[in-house]
Amino acid sequence: MTLKDIITTVQGTPIYVSNEDIYTAEYDGAFASDLMSDVLCYLRETTDNQLLITGLSNMQIIHTATTLDITTILIVRGKPIDENLINGAKKFGVNLFKTDLTMFEACGVLYQAGFHQ
Repeated sequence: MTLKDIITTVQGTPIYVSNEDIYTAEYDGAFASDLMSDVLCYLRETTDNQLLITGLSNMQIIHTATTLDITTILIVRGKPIDENLINGAKKFGVNLFKTDLTMFEACGVLYQAGFHQ
């Protein structure tokens, strides 16, 4: 599924986009967690283009994304995003999006739309 379709499905809004071409990128799957240790364990072996879905809104998500070559993060529950996080995303070229949906709702609507491995 393309990022544009994903963001439309979850009624997301962009916080930071490193390159407008990212909207046409195909994503093979997603991993949803607030525990970055789980993300590191699960995604460390994959070479697929994965979307990170999380309720965290701190620099830990940027560090996790850059460690795993994740290009895009979707922050759920309408969490406030501070300038420090946006600056980190800019520095490391990580795309940030936000939705008011809960993690459960975001995963559910994406699954219903056919976004699953």
